[in-house]
Amino acid sequence: MRNNILLLTLALCASFAQGFGQTEITVTLTDRMQDDKIAKSLAILPVYKYESPNIEPFTLFGIDEKEKESQPPLVIKQLPKMEGMRDTGYTYIYFSGANNEVNQGYCLTLIGNFKRSRSTVYFFVDRNNNFDFSDDGPPDSLTYMQEDFILKLTNQANSAAQHHIKLSRIKYGKNYAYKKLLTKHFKKHSGNKVFVNINYCYREQRLNTLGGVFRSEADSFTIAVKDMNNDGIFNESCMDKFYVGGVGEQIHTEEMALILPEIRDVYFEWNKKRYRLKSIDPTGSEVTFEEINNPVLAKQLEVGKRLPEFSFINIENQKEDLKKYKKKPTFIFFWDEATLSDEDTMYLRKLHKLYHDQLHIITLNYGDNQRNVRKFHYYDQIKWPVAFASYQIGKLFYLESLNRGFLTNKKLKLANDDISPKEVFLLMEE
Repeated sequence: MRNNILLLTLALCASFAQGFGQTEITVTLTDRMQDDKIAKSLAILPVYKYESPNIEPFTLFGIDEKEKESQPPLVIKQLPKMEGMRDTGYTYIYFSGANNEVNQGYCLTLIGNFKRSRSTVYFFVDRNNNFDFSDDGPPDSLTYMQEDFILKLTNQANSAAQHHIKLSRIKYGKNYAYKKLLTKHFKKHSGNKVFVNINYCYREQRLNTLGGVFRSEADSFTIAVKDMNNDGIFNESCMDKFYVGGVGEQIHTEEMALILPEIRDVYFEWNKKRYRLKSIDPTGSEVTFEEINNPVLAKQLEVGKRLPEFSFINIENQKEDLKKYKKKPTFIFFWDEATLSDEDTMYLRKLHKLYHDQLHIITLNYGDNQRNVRKFHYYDQIKWPVAFASYQIGKLFYLESLNRGFLTNKKLKLANDDISPKEVFLLMEE
């Protein structure tokens, strides 16, 4: 299911009515994932012309000149071997896994052949933050045929922990106005540094979310951890975050939860099941959790209570409000083309044909391209009402799997929160 909803709840203690399962579940986290913020991020890595081994710290970016006088420059002790290179520039890579008393947060990076040409661009990162480029290993490189590359930085206290950054070239011939604004911004705040052309800079995306997929016979979900302070360590309490969501869908950062001082105090719910975290490997390589027996669920619609108000867009591109569906029972069915079964289709047709005067039907497509849904509606001659569900609507219903139906009474009070078209049809037949 696409654009599914995370149900994540934190608790400081388990309910007395709950018991823990006997089996630990371990999920290996192998994928560097782009969450919604990183995917949309247009963060720029500015490049400056290298003129002297005395480098102004990044922390002075945009600071008044009088304040800069109180902070000495960073002094490069040893330059890397850059024979045959020209157009040397430098930038700062954010990485807190190499912090020391002298410099924190940013690693100085020299760039050989920074101007766009047919020459390979070389990135010399001061990986251990000691301003000596002779002990950092070989540089990363970007050929003129490449548009991007992944820079990997190792935590100095844990050699197995890494932070990854995707650096992409700024595209020529596009976004002139935006690039003009960026150039003005960086030139204004660069102080004594010489800002180079914006086309020589890079888009920076911090790939600080590691995820994997849990699958069982009855369920599946994505589980992920986010290294919030970008040091390559993924289980730092009150700093890093934890996430659960649908398989194959975009990760929503607003649904992430802070890792508590005791990881075992972190609980999450998915598809009417409740789990407790047991451990997160510091490198983010795996997560272990257990299912709780007889759970008391916090995140679900309550049977007997009125549904929350919401609006949706129907197949005719018209807005409708739920409140208009009164005076008759209402069947709300969430679906997508990949999971809609022939049985569901058959009983939706029967319900509409035989009981449309006794039952409101709202079928909400969740996650498909609307144009494709309209083609499906037209070519398959769908008669039952079709509309579109948004991410916000799915969140209201704590929707985590498709297909799923909700049945209300005449006053829009929930009667059943997991009922199929066939089951509704059999109820109507009674």
